[in-house]
Amino acid sequence: MRRRVSTALSMGAREFVRTPLLLALLAFLPVYIIGVFVWLVPDTSVPVTVDGTRVTVAMTAFAAAYMTPVAVAILSGIVGLFLVQSSQTADDRLRLAGYRAGELVVARVGLLAAGTLVATTASLAVALLSFSPEAVLAFALATALCGLTYGVLGVIVGTVLDRLPGVYVMLFAPMVDVLMFQSPLATDSPGWTAALPGHFATNALMEAAFTSGSSLDALATAGGYLLLLLVVSVLAFYRTTTVE
Repeated sequence: MRRRVSTALSMGAREFVRTPLLLALLAFLPVYIIGVFVWLVPDTSVPVTVDGTRVTVAMTAFAAAYMTPVAVAILSGIVGLFLVQSSQTADDRLRLAGYRAGELVVARVGLLAAGTLVATTASLAVALLSFSPEAVLAFALATALCGLTYGVLGVIVGTVLDRLPGVYVMLFAPMVDVLMFQSPLATDSPGWTAALPGHFATNALMEAAFTSGSSLDALATAGGYLLLLLVVSVLAFYRTTTVE
């Protein structure tokens, strides 16, 4: 089984390498979303609400921290979308060659994790050039959780939408979720926004950025939300690998 999973992983990785748009996004998008935003904001301070506490932070630091989950969510979501769609033809051939659906699912989850790690690393590299989080490890973990959450969501979207509409969804969903509904600048967000994918990971990330450390509760809840989405995505992906 290990050899079969490794073979499926390598085939999926080659498909990614053959996708120049995805590689260009990984290289360009973090610089554009985080770097340019930090460059454009004024050199002033802004009051933000973090874990129920009002704190004042530099606008450049806030911009770097706040745009990090947006960048990693967009990148990881597109990675998940491309993964499920680019692998369908190859997975059909592997199934006909005797691969079990479970082996393909394990390989694709591993590939999604690797792609999300690249997206997270690229986003963190740009963000950490602009500010220093209070708890770097917790900040990195929360960023990875946000990326994985949207990567898994991208897999789900990729099973029901074609590539072009799927890319539009994965471009705009993080902006609507994080930028509009998870903003620490807001004083009174609707209660239903807690059900959105970016809620818990973004809260944990902002706590790690501007307090002594992100609470374990916030990280654990973000992890639980991710596991729930992962179960749904595995079921959806498993269905797409079934040979009639």
